[in-house]
Amino acid sequence: MRAGTRILLCCAAMLSCLAAAAATRHAGECIDGVIEGYACNNVDLLAHMDLVALGTTAGGNGNDMWGWTDPDTGKEYALVGLDNGTAFVDISDPEHPVRLGNLATHSVNSTWRDIKTLGYYALIVSEAQNHGLQVFDLRRLRSVASPPATFTEDAWYGQFGRAHNIVVNEASGYAYAVGSRQGNQQCGAGLHMIDMSNPLVPTFAGCFSADGYTHDAQCVTYDGPDANFAGHEICFAANEDSLTIVDVSNKSAPIQIARKTYSGSGYTHQGWLTEDRRHFLIDDELDEQNDGHNTRTYVWDVEDLIDPHLEFFHDGATAAIDHNMYVHEGYAYQSNYQSGLRILDLSQIDSGTLSEAAFFDTYPASDSANFNGTWSNYPYYASGVVGVSDINRGFFVLQPDLCRAPEVAAGLVAVGNGDHRIDLSWNASATPDASYSVERILGGCSGGSVETIASGLSSPNYSDTTASGVVTYGYRIRSVAASGQCASVPGACVEASTSGSCTAPPVFAGIASAASAGTSSCAIELAWPAAQSSCGSTASYQVYRSQDPTFEPAPGNLLASALSTLGWIDTSVSDAAPYTYIVRAADLGNGTVEGNSVRLSARASGPLADGDFISGAELGTPILSDTGASPISANVESPQHVAWEIVDTIAHGGSRSYYSGYNNSECLSIGTGPISLTSGQSPTLEFWTRFGIESGYDGGVVQISTNGGQDWTTITPVGGYPGTFNGNNTNACGFPNNSGAFTGTAAANLSWSPKQFDLAAYAGQAIQLRWRFSTDGGVTDQGWWIDDIRVSHAQVPGSCSSGVDLIFADGFEAATTTP
Repeated sequence: MRAGTRILLCCAAMLSCLAAAAATRHAGECIDGVIEGYACNNVDLLAHMDLVALGTTAGGNGNDMWGWTDPDTGKEYALVGLDNGTAFVDISDPEHPVRLGNLATHSVNSTWRDIKTLGYYALIVSEAQNHGLQVFDLRRLRSVASPPATFTEDAWYGQFGRAHNIVVNEASGYAYAVGSRQGNQQCGAGLHMIDMSNPLVPTFAGCFSADGYTHDAQCVTYDGPDANFAGHEICFAANEDSLTIVDVSNKSAPIQIARKTYSGSGYTHQGWLTEDRRHFLIDDELDEQNDGHNTRTYVWDVEDLIDPHLEFFHDGATAAIDHNMYVHEGYAYQSNYQSGLRILDLSQIDSGTLSEAAFFDTYPASDSANFNGTWSNYPYYASGVVGVSDINRGFFVLQPDLCRAPEVAAGLVAVGNGDHRIDLSWNASATPDASYSVERILGGCSGGSVETIASGLSSPNYSDTTASGVVTYGYRIRSVAASGQCASVPGACVEASTSGSCTAPPVFAGIASAASAGTSSCAIELAWPAAQSSCGSTASYQVYRSQDPTFEPAPGNLLASALSTLGWIDTSVSDAAPYTYIVRAADLGNGTVEGNSVRLSARASGPLADGDFISGAELGTPILSDTGASPISANVESPQHVAWEIVDTIAHGGSRSYYSGYNNSECLSIGTGPISLTSGQSPTLEFWTRFGIESGYDGGVVQISTNGGQDWTTITPVGGYPGTFNGNNTNACGFPNNSGAFTGTAAANLSWSPKQFDLAAYAGQAIQLRWRFSTDGGVTDQGWWIDDIRVSHAQVPGSCSSGVDLIFADGFEAATTTP
């Protein structure tokens, strides 16, 4: 802790003194896992400003944040997003932050705001209608005479109206608005490129829209391991269900390099590169709610930009939803909503391991999977402090107490020394008491997976006596701190080879798919790509299975071996039970097995049959999604996943329900995937609902589509809607006056009531359903809840019978053994 905790900053002016006094709430060291009621580990609290101290009104909320260090003075500032604008906070004395002033929203208030900096300027976007891009000259913060001041924007860019995020590549001078709608250049809500070479005159530069909506991205001038793209400007985009990589070097003709989806995706939200550009970490915003696992970080191998692949995932200590994440000096700083700031040590990422190094929980009430707590953080201050923004509690200034990596060990020399031996030596690290770990890469420095073959070495030398002949290896050394808790980035890679027989494992990407066979006898179909022998031989395959999704392959969970095909069918499964699989390749010539840990999960089910489609927002039932609820090309549609969510505070049945929050000028949808209705029957839609919605001006309706979500028709419940739109057609979705809706603020509306819709006219068709909530620009209320959704006479997976072995005619081999 710094000296002077809880001492008021001596102020030159009374207003500054009052601002400082209002801003500083708590400061203290993390002792026995708590500070002022906040759970913590290895993080001290320097200061806390609540929402009112930041300049929003009571009942307002916080959102994004970014930081800026004045390059001329070295002073550090926090730029904190609020529903009504942006607060600028001087944190150069981090225990006594001072709000220097506020820049109001360009149009109307909004829950969503995003901020980045480029040189001397802040760039600000919002989901508010007609907001555009605000540009603010941060040098104005140097001379605020009487804080807090009321600022005005220095420039404005209006080629789009609303955007979800703003991405900046400081090296190129370009900004990228993502999720943009309205205006002349919407770019399909993808990458909207802006030339910021003159920050006061932003200029439209191009679009990338081929992969649809982009929620967030990181754009860099590429200096990573893929030599084919050296010096190119590359964007790594989180596109709802995929990692999409785009070369935007030519703004008039951007090129999609790769698009990869992944098992378990709920909503691909945001991600960040490791500093060596070899990995991309993704946070998925809905997988925790959808699947019930703890906070999950997906780690991608992006050494080959054309063919990135998911390496592994890390599950955190709590059930919280992950939000924004940034990487700095070997750590990932994660804002994980209700579990607060979580800091992950990345030093063992090449070995498939992340570990939590520190945390500070800004939301003490709960760590559950709901949308409260921290929104974002900024870990790049030279002082080592971290700023954290919080939806409910404002802004925190934190001081992590992290292990700092030792100096890199340089001068590696690798020389073959007889059969199966390569001798390594290197210069000792300049950091006292450092130890060393040795990493080996099959295929040379540009090869594939990295394995740690030695650790805890006290001397700067090592003999690799397990090296294979014939092949080339790359070697790297990491210096490890005396505590063993953190390591340096690897030193320069050096290649070497040796004599002897070829004992290297094959190169294999792992399992590619796992899905129910949909047959009357329970079965799960697996498939994988071919492995490549390192020794000129061929490969066979081994299948491992467990009902523990985090299992490690072992003899006790080996299900099948010596398989020669690129697929296999597991018939030793039970109806609806979850199974996780890992497939590994073995070289038939030398018997060596490679060690990938790619996992896929599946459940067996029977053929489709007439039944009920049920979604109650509970784990184990189909979860509604705003992904695909409507085409994002519709201007009025708000960004996907900005309001509808699953909540556990109010429910009709079970413990969870669907809820749409309430914001002005929003058009928000949540819906089902395709549902096939049974021919010759009279299907119905039933659900329970409660609502508090401004009468007439705002409202919710139910709609149906029969062409994959391209066109939608409003359907009416039996007995009609409880109210109508009568607000002069000002609602964001554009529902006409006098059309029916769930609307009204009567107390009775907040009691759960059942609704039924006749779907007989759609029997035999494939349909999608959506619940659409539309608001105008004025008064808000409580929102709209739905629960216990049931569509009768739908084609749903039936049960399957267990324990019947099958031989399939398509060349797949069936399981005949049980682990």
